[in-house]
Amino acid sequence: MKKLLTREFKFFAALLLLVAVTFGCSKLKELTGDSDRLYFCERYDAVDGEINEAEQFTTGTLTVMVKLSKPIGETDVDINVTDKETGKVVETYPYTVSTDMDYIYFDGVKFEEPGEYKVSCLKRDGSVIVSGEIEIVD
Repeated sequence: MKKLLTREFKFFAALLLLVAVTFGCSKLKELTGDSDRLYFCERYDAVDGEINEAEQFTTGTLTVMVKLSKPIGETDVDINVTDKETGKVVETYPYTVSTDMDYIYFDGVKFEEPGEYKVSCLKRDGSVIVSGEIEIVD
């Protein structure tokens, strides 16, 4: 009986270790910048970079930042703002970029109402390049 418990314990310990390593590697990929990311700031400055990056803002105009692991490969993209609660598109902003860009800022994205939003950078055919979420408060 004691050997059976030891064998089961070793199995569950190995399984737990495998799960921890899997999650750790995905988190490490995010931290090292090897994954695509869409995030928000008040504005972008060529010298200082992102000014006041956050996940929560008040209503107004923001800058959407996109960091990609490889060049975007597109010249025309849309920043699409969708209300998470209703699933309805609030606004779509067209932008022109260079195909070799992998770090891009999109100025002038307006949030007029409080709520939770999903923001996506889309190819013109509608396929998603990268998405992120933001909360707008009063």
